[in-house]
Amino acid sequence: MDLDEITKLTQNERVRRLLLSVLNRAGDGIDLNRLLDQLQQGGLQQQVQSWIHTSPGREVTGAQISDALGAANLDAAAEAAGMTPDEAGDTLAELLPQVVDRASPGGVLPDATTLQDAFTHVLKGPGLLGEPEPREDHA
Repeated sequence: MDLDEITKLTQNERVRRLLLSVLNRAGDGIDLNRLLDQLQQGGLQQQVQSWIHTSPGREVTGAQISDALGAANLDAAAEAAGMTPDEAGDTLAELLPQVVDRASPGGVLPDATTLQDAFTHVLKGPGLLGEPEPREDHA
């Protein structure tokens, strides 16, 4: 998994908040597999599989993302990121194929725990999203 590349893709705070929101649906922790399952169940099976495999990924539109996630879910994610739903859908349509590609080197996604740990580090790490930097205690 190329965490440096994923980190670069999420440098913008609004984008990071958007991705965090869609990955952390229902408050069950950051879960890329759950998001990919939802997209596949929403009719984007071929697109999602193409992002994981080493062949060039299929494009997806913001409207397709909105349909697959459901308007209420996209609206909530957009609000969390300070975007309109259209902006959020278009951003996810551009971002998700790249994130999934970088998370699945060699065409295989890591196990769920590895993914959750990696995305938690990238999206919620120290100093991100307003969280304080760890303090060093000096004796």
